[in-house]
Amino acid sequence: MTDPHDSRDVEGPSRRTRFAEERTLLAWWRTGIATAAVALAVGGLLPHLGNLPRDRFIALAVGYGLLSLFFVVGGAVRGHLSRKALASGSFSQLSVWVIVGAAIYMAVLFTLTVIALL
Repeated sequence: MTDPHDSRDVEGPSRRTRFAEERTLLAWWRTGIATAAVALAVGGLLPHLGNLPRDRFIALAVGYGLLSLFFVVGGAVRGHLSRKALASGSFSQLSVWVIVGAAIYMAVLFTLTVIALL
């Protein structure tokens, strides 16, 4: 008889694997929340602190807000695909195009933020 609390389950993913998948989902969401905080700071706080034109910072805040949505929604989708793959005994790899697209988007956003601060 198999112990349901045994983390060495040979018939499917172990509890450790399932908890790792859950931690990954939560990491995506934490990143989304942090990015939303950056959006609020860029759009609301920076213009007031530096007496800078507000329009460009509102545009940047929208960019960070979209990035935040990417992490929250993307994390949920990624979590769903990972759970589905775990259930079928396979692996769901994150597309290289998602990684490259997100990296380019963030690089452009960070560069525009630095330019706006100058």
